Parts: sequence; C-alpha cells; structure tokens
Amino acid sequence: MPPNSPDTGATASAIVAYAQALTYPGGAAVYTKVQVGEIKDVTNLVAGSAQACLEVYANLDDSQRYAFGGRIRDEQTWFLLSLVNLDNAQLAEMLIYKVRDALVQPFQTHATLGNAGSVFHSELKPGTGKFLKIMRNGEWMRSHLVELMTRQEWQIITPPGITA
Repeated sequence: MPPNSPDTGATASAIVAYAQALTYPGGAAVYTKVQVGEIKDVTNLVAGSAQACLEVYANLDDSQRYAFGGRIRDEQTWFLLSLVNLDNAQLAEMLIYKVRDALVQPFQTHATLGNAGSVFHSELKPGTGKFLKIMRNGEWMRSHLVELMTRQEWQIITPPGITA
C-alpha cells in the first residue's frame, strides 16, 4: 500500500543523498557539496582542479489519478547541475566529462533512488543532457545539466461517506 500523501521534499532529499554518496572508481568523492537550490559560494568549493559541486532544482510537476480508490501518481523532473572551476579550460573540460560519467551511470542503474520514500521509478530524461558555461559569483564555471524524472505513488484516504 502506498503512503497517503505525496512527499516531494523526501524525493529531493533522496536525490541529494544519493548524489552526495557518489564516488569515482578510485573511491574519491565526486562532489564537495550537493544541495537543493543554488550554492551560495560555489567558487570557493570548486577552487581546486578536481573539485565539483551539484545543485538540484525541481522543474516540472504533474499529479494524475490513475485508478479507482484514489491512487495518485506524481511525476516530477529535477535539474541536476554539476559545476567545476574554469581557471584551466582543458582541465575543466576533462573534469566535467568525468563528473558527468560518475553521475549518469548510477542514476541510470538505480531506478528507485535507493528505495527512497514513495519513489517507485526514476530515470534520466532522454535528450536533456547539456554542457554549459555558467556565471557564478562573477566567475565562469564549466557545467553539466541533466534532467532526472521521478515518479511517486500515493493513496487518497477516503473518510466514510465521502467518495474519492
């Protein structure tokens, strides 16, 4: 039986926790910081040549009744924005590729975000990955943006005498 209410905050927290635990094959952490929303002083956090941060943003939202008895499916998409220092363009380019690969493989492999909350499916949305340059704190960053789609299910609890 699914939970009786949506929990978008738990989904966002699960994405953050999942991304924060990512490591490269050698065991080093992929990100120095992962958070929901913009990181205030990201330039300090990516100052090293092998440092990256990840910002998670809610994007699209939909909620649909799909069966008798009040079963609801919520589908949401999330932007995952990886950022690295652009002081050395060649190193930044190679690092953002490495960060992208470290992010994409686990999110494509684990479709439930590690069984987080009511999420029953997640996947990277096809055709959404982009490599960009973004200005932050007066400095250009090299970045990778991809959209993650999640689906959660919940049940409307119907009091006696009321129809769903």
